Amino acid sequence: MRLLPIVEGDGDKAALPLLLRRMLAERHGIHDCKILKPHVRGELPSVRKNFENNFKAAIKESAAILWILDFDCDDCQCVMKEADALLVRAHEIYPDWPIEIAFMVQEYETLFLSDKTATRSVLKSIPADTDFPADPESVRGAKEWLSKAMPKGVTYKETVHQAKITATLNFDHLIGHSPSFAHLDRALARLVEKM
Repeated sequence: MRLLPIVEGDGDKAALPLLLRRMLAERHGIHDCKILKPHVRGELPSVRKNFENNFKAAIKESAAILWILDFDCDDCQCVMKEADALLVRAHEIYPDWPIEIAFMVQEYETLFLSDKTATRSVLKSIPADTDFPADPESVRGAKEWLSKAMPKGVTYKETVHQAKITATLNFDHLIGHSPSFAHLDRALARLVEKM
């Protein structure tokens, strides 16, 4: 089994393969999937514009594709419509290629706002009396929220903290508290059936 993640930015290159390995093992009982080095393809507007070329480049890896994007652009309206539109474009190019699209609303770090225990275990400087958002997916700017929650002079750094918090996420908790995680888990399950 081979899986190619396509991600938005540099911080995702380390965190998402770790997340996917953990999910495959802990949620789906798969321990022998080779996760390839992610392709970085930018934000949704850029992905829409360059989808065909990027998809054709990804196919050359001879692997199932899981394209994971933040859902925080100004014209982002409906997760399922956006995912379906990209899948239609993929199937027009190569109808049988195993590909799934998963969106993180508003961004990857929304998972961290959904699992405050995991987040606090890494970002220890967040004061104990800090209330995490009741609806994390309504927060636009989760990275900024994390930085503001820490003492002055301390900030959240995607390339430093993202993989560390990812390693501690509680999947059982996230399934019930993060629609984006549940969406990603279903997308991964569909890919597992195709591989």
